[in-house]
Parts: sequence; structure tokens; C-alpha cells
Amino acid sequence: MRFRRADLTWTPLLVASAGLSLTAVLTFDGGGWLVFPIAALAYPAGRRMASLSVALGVFTAATFGGLALAFWRSPNLLTDWFAMVFLEFTASVLPWWVGRYRRLRAEQRDRERGIVAEQARLRERARIAQDMHDLLGHELALIALHGGGLELAAGLTDEQRRAARELRAGAVRATHRLHDIVRVLGAADAATELRPPDETIDDLVRRATAAGLRIRLRHDGPAPDWTPMVSQAAHRVVQESLTNAARHAPGASVTVTVARDRVEVANDGPARPGDGLGGGQGLIGLDERLRVAGGRLAAGTRPDGGWTVTAELPNGTASFRDEPFELGGSRRQTRRRLLQSAALPVVGGLALIAALTVTQVLTVTRTGLAGDEYENLRPGQSRADIGDLLPPHDIGVVPRVIAPAPLPAGASCVYYQAADGVLDLSTDVYQLCFVDDVLVSKNRLERA
Repeated sequence: MRFRRADLTWTPLLVASAGLSLTAVLTFDGGGWLVFPIAALAYPAGRRMASLSVALGVFTAATFGGLALAFWRSPNLLTDWFAMVFLEFTASVLPWWVGRYRRLRAEQRDRERGIVAEQARLRERARIAQDMHDLLGHELALIALHGGGLELAAGLTDEQRRAARELRAGAVRATHRLHDIVRVLGAADAATELRPPDETIDDLVRRATAAGLRIRLRHDGPAPDWTPMVSQAAHRVVQESLTNAARHAPGASVTVTVARDRVEVANDGPARPGDGLGGGQGLIGLDERLRVAGGRLAAGTRPDGGWTVTAELPNGTASFRDEPFELGGSRRQTRRRLLQSAALPVVGGLALIAALTVTQVLTVTRTGLAGDEYENLRPGQSRADIGDLLPPHDIGVVPRVIAPAPLPAGASCVYYQAADGVLDLSTDVYQLCFVDDVLVSKNRLERA
């Protein structure tokens, strides 16, 4: 995937943001005040960058880099690596995601404004075309009428009659050309409108059957009570669907279902290959026509390889959302990209929960000392006597505590996590001090 200029510009900021999260390992203080510059770098990167894969690569590299650093220099591998990942997720990934969310929403608004503007231009063009038809068509019709009357007038020479005849013929030709131009300007599918006056869907099916199509017509329920605009839209859906069936699935049987609130055209898989052409403009035109009439269009493939077009139509009090086909596609695209972006923080959050669970289980099973076992320890016992009560390992480092206990002279101390079970999230530690392998003191300390 080619980098966009914005990606080349803002990727270093995202790298710096994710890289700063490694301070949790390097300084052992959880990042401290660096949380603010980390977030300040991540948010504009998400706001400007277009590539999701680049961001995913940066965050993944930072996570594994933190694991490598923790393994190399951290005395408490799991705890400090988890702290680094938590810092990266909260201070870098989440601000980046918020910036990307706002970017995608802004792009959606821009696309929708463009779609609405284009719809407005098309409607205005259609109005202009209708005005041309109404004004110029009437005048040309009058010219043709007067030319015909002049041609039949008495007392004219043959040359004058020929001139009147040419005038009438020219007005008729101009009327036909104007009609063609108006149909092209008025709507994208107007040039293919072949509906005879007052033709019903039943008449259309009979005409298509006579042309060789295998069509079965079904009426589901009582006769629809459609307005003229809705009736015309339903007729157009059936006409376009039958044309597409003949083009893309020649020889397949077609079923046309007419109900009070819908019209459905379904064809089986093609009996022989069609030409496979078509750019989807017909569906867009049908969707717009239905939207204006108060309906809604749905189209898609069938399990048997056929195709179904369903037009939901207003009948009585039915009402549908007034949303163009392109707007719906724009919003679906934005939702899909937002879900893809949201997958990163969601997966990161689940990974943090899993890491915390693993850390807790390992801590309790390896270095956790239960409270009742701690109470059974008595100063003066040898290390061998209490060996069965102690965990397999101590925590390996001297923890930072709020109130350190005084160390007996010559004593060596070990520390265990205070944990009565996996669900015990206490951070306290037990300090056991030995002199010549004899327990001389024990203390419960609170971590700093």
C-alpha cells in the first residue's frame, strides 16, 4: 500500500508516542508526567494518518520492544512489561483512536455534503430540463401548428407551400431533439424509459413474455392502492429488473411478485452465460426514484446464483427513511472503518486483561504466601522446618515499601507476595529474615 504524504509526515510522531511508553520499563515509575506528551503526540497522528496497518505495526513493535527491554533490564519482568503495555494503551493507543474516529467522522461529513450537493445539482438540472420542455416545447408545437395551417392556406404558390412544409417539418424535428435532450438532462435512466402510456405491470409482463422471457406473475393479497408516482416507480423497477435478467441471465425463469407494500423480481441462475456487463448505475437510479416516491430498494444474490430485487413501497400510512443510495453506502463504509479502528483498542484491552490475569496467576502460584501459612511461621524455626510452608520462589528483589522494617544484625531477608488466592489483588509483601538459616523476624509491608 502506497504511503500518503500525511502518513509520511505523521508516522514519526506516532512512533515517538509509542516509543515514550517504554519509559515504564526504563524508569520503573509508570511513565509519570510523560503520559501527557505521549497523548499529545498520538492524537494528531490519529487525526491525520490514513493507514491503519502502519499504526498497528507501530504499536505492535513498541509492545515487543518493551517486552525485550523488560527481559533485558527489569528485575520484575511481568509486572514492568504489563505497566509499559498499560501505559501504551491508555496514553498512546486510546488518544490515537479518538483522533482517528474524529477523522473518519469528518471524512463522512465531507462525503455526505458532496453527495447531497450532487443530488441538488441533479434535481436542479431536471427542473431546468422540465422548464425547457414546457417553454420551448410549447412554442415549437405552435410553430409546427401554424406551419401546417400555412401549408394548407389558399392562394400560395408551390414555392411558398414548400417553404411552409419545411418550416413545419423543421419544428417537428426540433421538438423531437428537444425531447431527447430533456430526457438525458432530466435523469440518468430517462433515455431508456420505454413505458407506453398507462401501461400496468401486468401489461409489461405480457409484453416481455411475448418477447421471449420466461416470466411468472404472482399477486400477493389485494390490489395495491398506489399513487401515480408510486405506480410509475414500481413499473420502472419491474422494467429494469426484467431488462437486467434478459441481459445477465438469459434463459433463466423470472418471478414477479406484486403486493400492496412491495414489488419483487427474482430470477434463477442463468441458463447460459450473459454478457456480464453493468456498472450498478441502474440500481442507483432505481433507488433514487423509489426514495423520491417514499420507498426503499434492496437487491442481492440468491443462494442458487440468481438475483432478487425488492422494492418496498408506501401504501396508505407506510413511511420510509429519506436517504439516498450513496448516503447509505457512505455511512456503511464509515461504520466499517470505525469498527476496524475500534478493533485495535478492543484487542489491546483484552490483551491487557489477559496479561493481568496471567501475571496474577504466576505471581500467586510462584511467589504468593497465604495468610494462614504466614501466621504459622514462628521466629526460631529453621529454614528446613518451614520449607513446606513457603512458595517455590521469592519475588527476587527488594521491593519499595512505605515503612521499611528494621533489619536484624547479620540477617538476610527474602520477600513473598501476600496473596490468599488468585482473586487476592493485594500488593503487600511478607518479609522473612534469616540468620544462619534460622527465622529471626517476619513482617507484612505495604508497597510504595
